[in-house]
Amino acid sequence: MDNKLIFRLKQFYTLETFQVAFYNAQSNSATDEYYKKAFEKMVEIEQGHADYFANIIDKANEEVPSVIGSVLQLAGSFVGETVESIGQHSTCKFGVTLENEAMKAYRKFIQESKEQEYRIIRDILMEYLLDEEFHTYWLREYMNNHPN
Repeated sequence: MDNKLIFRLKQFYTLETFQVAFYNAQSNSATDEYYKKAFEKMVEIEQGHADYFANIIDKANEEVPSVIGSVLQLAGSFVGETVESIGQHSTCKFGVTLENEAMKAYRKFIQESKEQEYRIIRDILMEYLLDEEFHTYWLREYMNNHPN
């Protein structure tokens, strides 16, 4: 595996790990059962993405980013406290922003995988892009149906 691919895999691992922390904070602070269940599902999916990237990095005998752990724990805690003060609508809006960034990154990585012959991971990247699109759709629908 070339260095550029390893760098991108680590970048996506970090992105997905941040999403896990954000969605976990939403789930942990939720009082609405449906909202909580949706974020638990998103955590499960995003954790699967993070695990996939970590596994590839590990198989390449590269170090999986670990400094992120304590930073994300702090971020998740902060975000969880913020949810209570700004409300579900605003946190969904922030979630849409995160998902939009993730989708943009996935589209770029998918294009790079075509150009660089990383066909092995191309199908997985497209599946993960679809997951991000579904999360965005749910977040927008929830915002539209539950305005502050």
